[in-house]
Amino acid sequence: MDDPWGISGPDFVVLYIALLGAVLLVRVVVSGILTSRAMRADNVPPGPPPTVYQLAFLAGGPDRATDAAIAALVERGQLRVNSYKQISRTAARPAEPLERAVHDVAHLKTTATIRAAIRGSAAMRALEEGLDRRGLLAPAAAKRQARTFGLVLQLAVLALGVVRLVNGISLGRPVGILVFLVLVAAVLAIVAAVRRSKTDVRQPSAAGHRLLGQARAAASGPVPAGMLAGGVLLGGAAAAVALGGWAMYPDEELSTALAPPVTSFGGGGSSGSSGSSGSSCSSGSSCSSSSCSSGSSCGGGGCGGGGCGG
Repeated sequence: MDDPWGISGPDFVVLYIALLGAVLLVRVVVSGILTSRAMRADNVPPGPPPTVYQLAFLAGGPDRATDAAIAALVERGQLRVNSYKQISRTAARPAEPLERAVHDVAHLKTTATIRAAIRGSAAMRALEEGLDRRGLLAPAAAKRQARTFGLVLQLAVLALGVVRLVNGISLGRPVGILVFLVLVAAVLAIVAAVRRSKTDVRQPSAAGHRLLGQARAAASGPVPAGMLAGGVLLGGAAAAVALGGWAMYPDEELSTALAPPVTSFGGGGSSGSSGSSGSSCSSGSSCSSSSCSSGSSCGGGGCGGGGCGG
């Protein structure tokens, strides 16, 4: 009996497995090449020094920029956090767009829920667009093109397997192994389609990485807080969080309260397990470590220059 397509079943299985592996390899290589080319883009028009929130976006995406805004507002006493890690407003709306967006949604919210609310906000989109115009972000089209190319290849291999499977069934040939391989190809195609539709955090371009490196070098050097170094304004809790995350917040107790749990994703906050006495740390009150741990609300303006517990 003649083999369909002039190739035996076992030989086609081997060929199909090789095709599946080759497509995965090509997807990885093409994605790496296109992403690398996009990140090497270095045509940056002249402009003003980056803001602390632009640096935060380059360092950690929208969530880091949101964290930096929270840090700035807490330091100035416009937000405070209680022992249940809930953030609330304490003063008038700030003028800076991202700070204003954070302030508007911060009503008994956690850092994680504020992050989720701000990711798609107009202020965050404007921040990203500003970086894009200056060439500090790698073009989003490059990664999408790579994923589209990978999806097309994956669908082609899937279609080949389906056609061979239908042909084998019509000829009464054993197709058990091929059924399994076609299912694998279908799963890989679904994964490729999901990845193509997914919106990832924009990565810095070469210029963005260089600017971020200058900022970190300047922040770690002997430059007075608030001075310009390498085009970057240094100093303050917002700059510390922008470049290093919550671990760099100058008040350890507030850092622990504001940092979202590692396992959290977008929404939902964690509650403190201890009882609350309902006390708060306002700008005119004195705070001790014990009062903060028993349900107090810790604002930046009232306790020890930006935090509770001194």
